[in-house]
Amino acid sequence: MVILLWITSGSLALAEGEPAENPSVSERIGNTAKKVGKKIEQGFTKAAKKLEQKKVGEKIERKLNKAARKTGEGFKKAGDKIDKKLGQ
Repeated sequence: MVILLWITSGSLALAEGEPAENPSVSERIGNTAKKVGKKIEQGFTKAAKKLEQKKVGEKIERKLNKAARKTGEGFKKAGDKIDKKLGQ
């Protein structure tokens, strides 16, 4: 723990000796942030294209329609059974 504090204080002392505004460091940080942002944007674009190509929205809609139809059929059958038993 003491060694960690000593290393940290030494690196802070070195940083204080350097000029506060080093354009090369700021430019590198800015450029890196831009690159990361572009990579994230590319990833989202690729994911959106894949979802569109695979027609995920249409597949989900078909599955929901099928589930609703099956549920409706199940309720109709149950209603018919109830009516049949009450009619006897």
